[in-house]
Amino acid sequence: MRSARVLRSVLSLATVAAMPLAVLAAVGPVASGAAFAVPAMEAKELDFTPSELRLWKDPETGNHFWYFTYEVVNNTGKDQRFAPRIELVIDDGRIVRQGDGVPTRVNRSLKEYLGNPLLEDQFEILGMVLQGASRDRTGLVVFRADDLNPTELSVMVQGLSRETEKKPNPKTGEMVTLRKTARIDYLVAGDPAPVGAQTHPIVSREWIFR
Repeated sequence: MRSARVLRSVLSLATVAAMPLAVLAAVGPVASGAAFAVPAMEAKELDFTPSELRLWKDPETGNHFWYFTYEVVNNTGKDQRFAPRIELVIDDGRIVRQGDGVPTRVNRSLKEYLGNPLLEDQFEILGMVLQGASRDRTGLVVFRADDLNPTELSVMVQGLSRETEKKPNPKTGEMVTLRKTARIDYLVAGDPAPVGAQTHPIVSREWIFR
């Protein structure tokens, strides 16, 4: 079993500065349903509520895909354009971008399986998020699962905040622009079953600059 230290080492190279969420710092498993947010009067980010992670097996090809859903709400005080960049970081350091190698058929099958008519895939959800909880939008994120044996998976979400930081590259010293990113860590204990119902829990969440 690969050590989570490999994952932390890789992320430390890509992430120069990290900032834990002041209101969502958590120790141990974290239940889904809590949004990445700051108090409403100080809101600078879109509120992002992810679900647990699940594994799906395509009945036509036998290929596997990780997926989760999320709700995004705009409490920033003005309408916001939403174009998220979502990546999966595997515990051996590999990075998989949302939708890469995922057939349209798989997205369609998952939407039918989940039975939510408001669920939007990575292309449908692009656009404006209007203000208020009643204007929330619900997204589906799918990654190809080339390896079914990871013990820890991290999801990186950019596009919830416009906040940036400039920091020197630790290798070259050149100044680089880092974007505020939501990081969600999932635990995959034992052999993940390739069915839609088994869930893998969120174990930690934080804001980082990446």
